[in-house]
Amino acid sequence: MSVSSLTLASEPPGTPSPSQTVTLNSTGTATLAISGITITGTNMGDFSQTNTCGASVASGGSCPITVTFTPAAAGSRSATLTITDNASNSPQTVSLSGTGAVPTASLSTTSLTFASQIMVGTPSASMPVTLNNPGGWALAVASIGASAGYSEADNCGTSVSAGGSCTINVTFMPTAVGAVAGTLTITDNSNLVAGTTQTVTLSAAGFEGNSVPVDVNLGPEGNYANGIFTTVTICEPGTTTCQSVNNVLVDTDSAGLRLIANSSNQIGSVTLSPINLGSGNQLNECVEYGDLHYTWGPVAFATVQIGGETASQVPAGSGGTANQGIPIQLITANATAPASVACGNVSNNTVANLLANGILGVGHYPQDCGANCVDSATNRYWLCPSSGICTETTVHLADQVWNPVAAFASTDNNGVMLQLPSIPGPPDVGAATVSGWLVFGIGTQSCSGAPAGECTPNELGSAQVYFIDQHGSFPSTVFNGVTYTLTTDSTYGAYLDSGSNGLFVSDATTLNTTDCVYGGKDIGWYCPNSTLNLSMTLTDNNVVNTPQISLSIANYLNLFSANPSFAAFDNLGGPSGTGPTSDYFDLGLPFFYGRNVFTGIAGTSPPNGTNAPYGYWAF
Repeated sequence: MSVSSLTLASEPPGTPSPSQTVTLNSTGTATLAISGITITGTNMGDFSQTNTCGASVASGGSCPITVTFTPAAAGSRSATLTITDNASNSPQTVSLSGTGAVPTASLSTTSLTFASQIMVGTPSASMPVTLNNPGGWALAVASIGASAGYSEADNCGTSVSAGGSCTINVTFMPTAVGAVAGTLTITDNSNLVAGTTQTVTLSAAGFEGNSVPVDVNLGPEGNYANGIFTTVTICEPGTTTCQSVNNVLVDTDSAGLRLIANSSNQIGSVTLSPINLGSGNQLNECVEYGDLHYTWGPVAFATVQIGGETASQVPAGSGGTANQGIPIQLITANATAPASVACGNVSNNTVANLLANGILGVGHYPQDCGANCVDSATNRYWLCPSSGICTETTVHLADQVWNPVAAFASTDNNGVMLQLPSIPGPPDVGAATVSGWLVFGIGTQSCSGAPAGECTPNELGSAQVYFIDQHGSFPSTVFNGVTYTLTTDSTYGAYLDSGSNGLFVSDATTLNTTDCVYGGKDIGWYCPNSTLNLSMTLTDNNVVNTPQISLSIANYLNLFSANPSFAAFDNLGGPSGTGPTSDYFDLGLPFFYGRNVFTGIAGTSPPNGTNAPYGYWAF
């Protein structure tokens, strides 16, 4: 025999292998008489032979015996080729072996759990799954797919070679808050059964990126003490043409986003079309502030993104249209209000005057004017033709400048929390900068499992809720032992205002102190000979009293002469009126240091379940 064994090529069951040949040689001096050529053994049915030997082989001759392997099943298969003849060593045998080859699928894991919550609308880092084929035949891959919320990318192609593998990378991108269960499904022909599936269980959770960093610094002009700033992104509605604007002042006592659109192009390549209300009349707004300064400019629709939150339309009940954006004010650079417009005394339509690139109003109201401007003209909104005189106008809610938080497409649209640490170090010194968070939503996020800095819990915890009145204030205040009761929209009212950079309380005569004079001019701050230690108790609209609040006001000029480059002070103060009959209590940014201060939007309910028709504070 030419060989004593044959190993035939592996084939899938039912598929014949290429044939191999055994040569029978007659080496004696006489004719070799053949009485039988057979295949025997456990798997003899898997092997077959054909030959041309006949009944004999002449001396010195030979004949071929051709063997074919057709496995009946997967795995190792064996048999014996036996030649019976008249030779002295009869019978001669050849060991036969082969393998029934099938593809098999093996996964590196049967489950994937994304370790932390992922922000809604943001893809996670991918997690890999390896598809192995330890079988002896190529694995045909019919499809690979992931259920909703998940996606996959792979290098498997249409098959995985015998002994080979490929990688499937799974990504999670939530569209809503909460846990999302899913499945990765691979469909193939494992064990030669078409339509066989392997699955990987997927689990993850989505959260809203409900916070954005805020910084107390000196602002874009380098001279704004106790100005608190953040970054806001605006986009042309329905597009990805966007611009991020930094140094936007965070104001808890106004509603709406206002950005300076000037020659240095704070809004970049973004083009926003002003709202026109019939016959080409452009809707403009004049916003007056407590110091009688004002911002003037057109109202336009923009998509507003802050942190991980997006406002792409006002709520449908207010007349919103999908992807229309929300109304914001574009402060016309270097402009003053037309003579026909009743507005404030000094224009803040430059960065140098506003000391910011814009104002982000995240106060108690969904719109900056609400029903007042729907029912009557209020010297706030004006229709201005391309030429001619501007006229006062009423404005529907959908066209008023909106508090972006109230228009967020998430559950984080009921208010904000401003989170600032205490100013470190000894008193009457201040800090170069202070960093904190503006957190969106109240009682909407526990952030279990979320990465640090990407989600901030906004539960009230031990904070007490205080309901404001229709004027947006605490209606009653006990200040230094004297009770003050609100009489008008401002006089004697008390409110929390991060957009104000000091504690503006009472007047110099009542406090027995002095205003600061610099260059022969009263600069609007207190300069007491020694630090004023003040106390107050606020009473809310439900006659709930705050604990006694301690405040201090140091000498403004002394603070800045000692620390000219510092931005943050918790003891700056100034007069709120000229005498006892005109006083009010504007608790600006110094009040916020070391506190989590919640601002609840009107008409929402705080987590304790009580309705707040005018909104609320909690601290």
